[in-house]
Amino acid sequence: MPVPRIAVVIDPWDYPYNGTVVSTRRFIEALGRSGFRFQLLALPGPGVPAPEAFEQLSIPGVNRIIDAMRAPLARPDRAKIRRLLEGCDLLHVQYPFFLAWAAIEEARSLGIPIVCSFHVQPENILKNLRLPGGILSGLIYRLFIRFIYRRADQVVAPSAFAATLLRSHGLDRPITVISNGIPGRFFEVERTGSTGTRILLSVGRLAREKEQETLLRAVALSRHADDLCIVLAGVGPRENALKRLAGALGVDARIGWVDDDELLTLYGQADLFVHAGTIELEGMSVLEAMAAGNTVVVSDSADSACAAIVHEANARFVKGDPADLAERIDYWLARPDERERQGQFNRLFARNLSHDRTAQSLRSFYEEILDIRPRVTPEPRKLTGTS
Repeated sequence: MPVPRIAVVIDPWDYPYNGTVVSTRRFIEALGRSGFRFQLLALPGPGVPAPEAFEQLSIPGVNRIIDAMRAPLARPDRAKIRRLLEGCDLLHVQYPFFLAWAAIEEARSLGIPIVCSFHVQPENILKNLRLPGGILSGLIYRLFIRFIYRRADQVVAPSAFAATLLRSHGLDRPITVISNGIPGRFFEVERTGSTGTRILLSVGRLAREKEQETLLRAVALSRHADDLCIVLAGVGPRENALKRLAGALGVDARIGWVDDDELLTLYGQADLFVHAGTIELEGMSVLEAMAAGNTVVVSDSADSACAAIVHEANARFVKGDPADLAERIDYWLARPDERERQGQFNRLFARNLSHDRTAQSLRSFYEEILDIRPRVTPEPRKLTGTS
């Protein structure tokens, strides 16, 4: 078979500030070394040539939040999509919005197999729009399943938790679990610990569903508050609000973006890693912290996969409860030997999810689909132009 060419829908390719983009970039880099070629369907940027890029979609009333989240959406151009898909062997949807829906329609007409990854929980969207879950969450799941996932030949979920979530909302397509994986550099982090002030680290988008407010309030309640520096590494719409809250609470906090080298250093220095988020399909930053040998504390939220991978009782706290989290922080900071043992256990556990393994799983997954799903002759179809 000629070198496989995979079309990938990833609207914010040049906005590497969220887990979906980070994961997609890592897999494309790894599989590119294996000989796969990729055609991006994305917004313009250094990695996407202007003739191939799509215009940004404007949604009145929501644009401000989209811009703050650095997760813009592309406006689908059906003629351009069809041109980019011609000669591709497979369509892989990573971002399940308007561009994805149009790309799926065109791929079906061309007889191209379709894979969709489950990266976006409706709860994430509603939390950032300050809307309640419940009925609205169920409605968005139904829309995603009807217009995206049910139209795929195969669905990829990053965890067993995510796969169960899709099935519980009625998806009847085949689901394969392939972790986002942990790059090797995280396993190579040298654990030095902090020097002087203790470091409590949290990594993730500065957004409502990550519950950094709970974490700041917990640090303020900790018996070790005067000897703690909390680092919230990330970007997002809550950055200024979090800085104001830290100041009001009298908490020593560093809040904002850090580069990759500084992040690795922080993983090595941190005395404790805390993830207060309540909505996670896998929890990439938690797994990276575990790979780096950190003791981690996570929320017990039923909407998060993190509670399913962290089993130590003192490593989970009641979601949204600063007092309970403060108790867990104090427990671990008072027990350095136990932290060391737990960190070593976490590093061993994480090796099962190394990116080398998960990239090989995705490669085998692609090859199986391309071998067992023959291309069909597409029916004649009139181009619809821009929609």
